[in-house]
Amino acid sequence: MFEFSSEPLLPCYHVQVSLTQGFCNWFLLTDVLKRLKMSARIFRARYPHLEVVSLPHAELWRQVSVSQVSSALVSPYKSKTKEEEKEEEDEDGLVDLVRCVPELQRLLGSSIHILQEDEEEEEEVVTNTGKPHSR
Repeated sequence: MFEFSSEPLLPCYHVQVSLTQGFCNWFLLTDVLKRLKMSARIFRARYPHLEVVSLPHAELWRQVSVSQVSSALVSPYKSKTKEEEKEEEDEDGLVDLVRCVPELQRLLGSSIHILQEDEEEEEEVVTNTGKPHSR
């Protein structure tokens, strides 16, 4: 699978946001809003079907820190001043995440391409192995 985009890809975080849901990929809502150049209110009004959740900062970074790719990820808050970080933490300590789905990736300018073997060969294997044989 390959993802292509005319702009740099946004960081995606593979985290679990609830006990009823497994791990899946999430974007920071702030990153998505900057890329789409819109406010959170307009985003939620236009795309109410896209899942947006809030997760405590500490929990997000705890999960990211144990990820296999954590060494490649840097907190998006590193470039902010200590005062800006403190203000954000004082607000409520939550970060908004939006679930990474194909529709959102298209909105962000990405296209996904999956390379597969010849589909006819795959169909033959299913046909040949899918039928019960009698002796």
